[in-house]
Amino acid sequence: MTLNIISLSDLLKSDSTEEEIKLLLSSFECKSLSHGASDVEEFIHSKAIVFEQFDIARTYIVMSTYKKVPFIAGYFSISNKPLIISKRNFSTIPSSLQKKLMGVGHKTDMQNYEIKSYLIGQLGKNYNSISKKAKAASGNDILGLAYEKIKEANAIVGGRIVYIECENNMKIIKFYEENGFRLLEDYESPNNLRIMVKKIEHL
Repeated sequence: MTLNIISLSDLLKSDSTEEEIKLLLSSFECKSLSHGASDVEEFIHSKAIVFEQFDIARTYIVMSTYKKVPFIAGYFSISNKPLIISKRNFSTIPSSLQKKLMGVGHKTDMQNYEIKSYLIGQLGKNYNSISKKAKAASGNDILGLAYEKIKEANAIVGGRIVYIECENNMKIIKFYEENGFRLLEDYESPNNLRIMVKKIEHL
């Protein structure tokens, strides 16, 4: 089944009204899966357009069709956001991973550790009725499409790491580990989320 990526930025510049775009985005459903999934749904319903307009993140809608009816199969949002690890937290990371991170980042004046990175802020598969029937895209499919956009950006402006912030949910952590991400053990972000990293050269 064919998947097409449409940037939210292009949608907002199209002939569609903002209300029509909001109606499309509201067809995305996944909040019943977990607390984190609720955040993914809330973002596309009420934050994605604002983040787009203020250049905080770029959102891409993955579209498909089922019996000639177009629908959202999933989406992802990406931002150019450095990964910053405090000196105290950096010391808690296993030495083997410290060495790998030291090869792609630098210490700041505040003695924090900063790596030029891309954040996959949101990534989700649609679980509304038509999407479940169509089975158009898997989580791996959507992640692969996100990789392609990150590689395009990386070719233009550089960067060393892609990372995600996620709830402490073993199913989610396992999904990203199976896709080559490494969990920063004993470390949580300022918003109490787990951090997982992957080198862009390995996408």
